[in-house]
Amino acid sequence: MYIDFKYYQTEYGGEVFESEEAFQKYARKAERRVDTSTYGKLSFAFPAAEKDAAAVKDCICELAEFLYRVNQLQAAASDSVGVVKQEDGTVKGKVVTSVTSGSESRGYSAGGGIATVESDAAKDRKVFDMAVYSIIRDGLSGVPDANGVNLLYAGPYPVR
Repeated sequence: MYIDFKYYQTEYGGEVFESEEAFQKYARKAERRVDTSTYGKLSFAFPAAEKDAAAVKDCICELAEFLYRVNQLQAAASDSVGVVKQEDGTVKGKVVTSVTSGSESRGYSAGGGIATVESDAAKDRKVFDMAVYSIIRDGLSGVPDANGVNLLYAGPYPVR
């Protein structure tokens, strides 16, 4: 792995993951996405310059947090799936807003709420893929590997 939990907490300043196990799970997923977008260059030419290596590590941390938040939203959405029929006959998606245990009642909200990139990505795979690539592009644009080749360069690798 390119990063560890200590780097995430101390250098990146991450606070989303409380356990190392959860961090490792999402960091591995993030690393696979970064490896795909960089055409595997990190496996044989990880950046030697400290600032470039930090850019790669920070990008993976940001992406791991994004993947985690999207997963949390998808899990929450599966618990509140359904519809609410309005008085005028229209149907809207429902979201559980409250649950009472004694005589079991639930409150639902049919409103939209505030949309975020994460919430949109949790609903639409295309938005998810675009958001993932946007994080990688923003984090790694102009960052060279150990041989000076831009990590996002898609052409033939000139040095090996």
